[in-house]
Amino acid sequence: EAALKSVGIFCGVTESLPSLKSTSAEIIVVDNLSTDRTCEIVRNYTDKYQVHLEICERLKAPCARNHGVKVSSGQVLIFIDADTVIPPESVTRIMHLCEDKKYRAGITRLVSLEPGLRAWLWWTFWDYVRCLPLPRAKAMPAFMFCTRDVFDQFGPFDEEVQIGEEWPILASIYRQQPHHFIYDRKLAVQTSSRRMDLQRFGYLRLFSKYLWAILHRSGRIDYPSHLRHTT
Repeated sequence: EAALKSVGIFCGVTESLPSLKSTSAEIIVVDNLSTDRTCEIVRNYTDKYQVHLEICERLKAPCARNHGVKVSSGQVLIFIDADTVIPPESVTRIMHLCEDKKYRAGITRLVSLEPGLRAWLWWTFWDYVRCLPLPRAKAMPAFMFCTRDVFDQFGPFDEEVQIGEEWPILASIYRQQPHHFIYDRKLAVQTSSRRMDLQRFGYLRLFSKYLWAILHRSGRIDYPSHLRHTT
């Protein structure tokens, strides 16, 4: 199922491209040794959508993101997790924010891919948390963007952790240049609630995990990534 969701990501990104002012755009998929059909599906789209498939043997998500930046050439970097589906206007919206509004980094509102009251409450809660005027509240790498100069100045993603790996970038720019950061709540991006739904007391366990991660670096090291929906 994770592989099939990649198709939705490609469609959301590519549907945005024709309306961009600039004709130069890259779609880079970084696969770090997945065991599903992600690579197979991506290869079917490489010619039609000019998708570049990159293999990263380092297994952590921040490693994959840093690898993607290394092989990219664009001046605006957009990061999308494999279990996240974006609306067609996403890329156009971000380019408008960067080129016309002069923002240098930002995140968007997240909603659940899966239905259910618990999932809705979870993402609504974190929506309000990210509104707080705190640097570490400006987080959630499922869908984020920054300009290349911001990445070069504050990055890369912290490869030693799996929670808050984006803090060196997002928290730093919000702390030092808050007027160049935006939490764009007009754009709603769907992301998976599987980590909470597929384990007993998942929402309570993840909430406790996030609190630990905020209070101490040791809480940021491990993150449950083995939970998957089956079809």
